[in-house]
Amino acid sequence: MNFLPININIEDETILIIGGGKLAIHKIESLEKFTRKIKVLANEVANEIREREFVEVVQKSYSSDDLNGHLLVYAATNNHELNKQIREDGRKSRCLVNVVDKPYECDFVSPAVFKQDNITVAVGSNGENVFAAIHWRNQIRDLAGKGLIRTSKTKDEYRVEFNSD
Repeated sequence: MNFLPININIEDETILIIGGGKLAIHKIESLEKFTRKIKVLANEVANEIREREFVEVVQKSYSSDDLNGHLLVYAATNNHELNKQIREDGRKSRCLVNVVDKPYECDFVSPAVFKQDNITVAVGSNGENVFAAIHWRNQIRDLAGKGLIRTSKTKDEYRVEFNSD
């Protein structure tokens, strides 16, 4: 696999998550740092999802028409065959599908992300070593938390400072 690290403008996009359980909750926790335009579609939806007022909940069975108008889709069901079907339908609908926890079946993968103000650091492993990516992300977060790396703005540029003190 060879995933291109990019940043996508999702300001006018609603992110679709198909599935309403633990996998969906985990994806919402990652996405809510970047957007409040999240739709969850599932027959059964966990209360923890319903409690997030910004999440649009659609309680129904999946249909390929549900993909229409969505750029990014997370297939987060516990049904492997349904997740594969969502991916196939996504290709026909020209939307990108992430089959949660199955990088070989994904059009995109989500990196380990550290976000502070307008700076975002994403650490990816092409879906092959998620724990290493999380470890690197945590090290970056810890350095920033200790003030060892920070951004400072001069009149004409941003610069990253590494403090060795």
